[in-house]
Amino acid sequence: MTLPRLQSLDDLHPGDRYELGRLTLSLEEIQAFASRYDPQPFHLDEEAAKDSIFGMVVAAGLHTLSACFGMLMASPLLRDISLAGSAMEVRWPAALRPGEEVAVTVEVVMVTRSRARKDRGSARLRYVATRVEDGVVVLDATGLHHLRR
Repeated sequence: MTLPRLQSLDDLHPGDRYELGRLTLSLEEIQAFASRYDPQPFHLDEEAAKDSIFGMVVAAGLHTLSACFGMLMASPLLRDISLAGSAMEVRWPAALRPGEEVAVTVEVVMVTRSRARKDRGSARLRYVATRVEDGVVVLDATGLHHLRR
């Protein structure tokens, strides 16, 4: 599916859903991210991770979030209208393991037009990453995006 290149906040409507594609993080990518931003043993060391609640190396939640957010920002969807973001609520219901493929979607939760600034508004967008193999959600986040009209 080809994503549209939105021209205005007004092109978004609650319930709209966009498939961003699929994502897989390798063990090497997980360890590289963790070594810089989240150096916990269960993200870095395969032996140490065996004794963790995960039983193996898993991606940092912030890595999963960053990768999915990056897919949205690299897509054409908001390219012409994105101004900034100012809030995010995040849940990681399950861990993302190396080599697992996830499908990433974005759903429009709410659209608000600014009363004071007629040239902009905001949208709450929900990002969901679901493991392709078994349908388990590994990321469920809602972000507040400020967008041009």
